[in-house]
Amino acid sequence: MEINMDKKVTKKLRRKKKEKNMNINEETPAIEEKKQTKKEIAKVTKNAEIKPGIGLDIGTMNLLSARAKDDEISFKRQRDAFFGIDNGKMERAMLDKLDASYIVSPDEKNLFIIGDKALEIANFFKKDIKRPLERGVISTTEKEALLMIKEILHGVLGDPIEENEVCHFSVPAKPIDENNYNTVYHENLLKSFVSSFGYNAIPLNEALAIIWAEMSDDEYTGLALSFGAGMVNCALGFMGISKEEHQFSVARSGDWIDMGAAAATGTTAANIIAIKENGVDLLAPKTREEQAIAIYYENLIKYVCNGLEKKLNNNEETLSFPQPINVVVSGGTSKAINFEKVFEKELKTKTFPFQINSVRKAKQPLQAVAKGCLMNSLNS
Repeated sequence: MEINMDKKVTKKLRRKKKEKNMNINEETPAIEEKKQTKKEIAKVTKNAEIKPGIGLDIGTMNLLSARAKDDEISFKRQRDAFFGIDNGKMERAMLDKLDASYIVSPDEKNLFIIGDKALEIANFFKKDIKRPLERGVISTTEKEALLMIKEILHGVLGDPIEENEVCHFSVPAKPIDENNYNTVYHENLLKSFVSSFGYNAIPLNEALAIIWAEMSDDEYTGLALSFGAGMVNCALGFMGISKEEHQFSVARSGDWIDMGAAAATGTTAANIIAIKENGVDLLAPKTREEQAIAIYYENLIKYVCNGLEKKLNNNEETLSFPQPINVVVSGGTSKAINFEKVFEKELKTKTFPFQINSVRKAKQPLQAVAKGCLMNSLNS
């Protein structure tokens, strides 16, 4: 693969390397923040030495923002989920006591609980949560989707610390196994939301963000896969550059596992999510539910590897690297114990136009995309 790198790209690579040693802090889940005056923003920025530029990972299951403060990266997370209950005095008092974030519906008949508390309460009632995003893009079946996603986005981002502050936000690539995905609508609607908060919103491919965040030691060269809830996004990069034809996705991931395992064991997807997040060893499942989860993981990994083999071998441009490349897997679905081992075993049964050295899991699978978006914002 021939790529001409100009001086601007070379300088960008040098700057990126300096950021790989940043410490990482994760803040508590996002809550609604009051708007600050320009004078207050300037004071906070000076005291905390916050660097202008923010990264935003817009996932089906979680939304994360990332900011650089001194030599640290600070994250703010909110679960991308909501659950509706009746709007009454007792209900509001309960939610206030639980310190739960919620939104009153436009007709004031319902309260929409958002974030982690939505999952907890849904599990209590043995119901499933609702989500503004479905299978990686904005939901077409949830009528409250636009209201919810805009509110959650603002809670995670807050207001810009300077006028027209740069915000790189993650977007999915077109799937290779579905034709009815409207990624154009998804990207442009999210851009309009982020811009409405006062940011200079710039889309960035989700998997390419992982290359920037996790592959500095590989000279930003290799294959990155983001196993989210709705999709698996893939990007092949060479020295930080990834062509559009080398960015693609597979239209199934964690949600597919949740629904399949739930149907197989007679429980809810919300309960399967809770079990997964408590930790499941794919090589040593213990309960009936964990066995079902492991089975669906194995099938998902085979499906993704088959898609990778077909896509990369059918690429019109010859792909060649001077040496075997490494692969990084990231995203919430990749957090399962021994996920990278199961994935590497299956991947190495496939044939590609280049050699694969090894597969590793991102240092922090949930934060990698937001970090990669931040790195691009800091260097814009």
